[in-house]
Amino acid sequence: MATDAGTALAKPSKAQLELAYAAILDGKEIPAMGDPEVISRQIAERILAAETFEEAFQAQNLTAWKDKFLNVPVFVRDIRLNPSGFKNEKGKGGSSVYAVVDVQPVKDSGELGDTETVHTGGRNVLIQLMKMLEKGWTDKPVRMIAKDTTEGYEALWLEDGSVPY
Repeated sequence: MATDAGTALAKPSKAQLELAYAAILDGKEIPAMGDPEVISRQIAERILAAETFEEAFQAQNLTAWKDKFLNVPVFVRDIRLNPSGFKNEKGKGGSSVYAVVDVQPVKDSGELGDTETVHTGGRNVLIQLMKMLEKGWTDKPVRMIAKDTTEGYEALWLEDGSVPY
């Protein structure tokens, strides 16, 4: 299996972690993370890299992590929490944020693939991502898995990506 060749993510402060956990667990409001200028430049660079009319003028929608990399080991390269557009009913719990995550897949050959940006909003996964940042575990690959619950929902979870699936 490939090893992490990326740069370690900056460890958030205790106050930032407390805000993130409160947003995930209790639905507290959180300001958007990430520099708007950097995000704007990334969008512009995607457009500049377009080779076709369709690529240049397609809507910039992020792919859900579970739709592209379910059961695929990845290294987490960056994590940004953003306020969710979903209504969070007061007193009902639920997260007020989702994560935009840069992931680098590990190919079957063991080589690292290209880094891609995905999103996820599952509470379990959000907590695990924050724990990765808190403990400095972003040098370890993870794999998103899904399990059906008895209530008919799909629970998402990150597991150790170095263990064969």
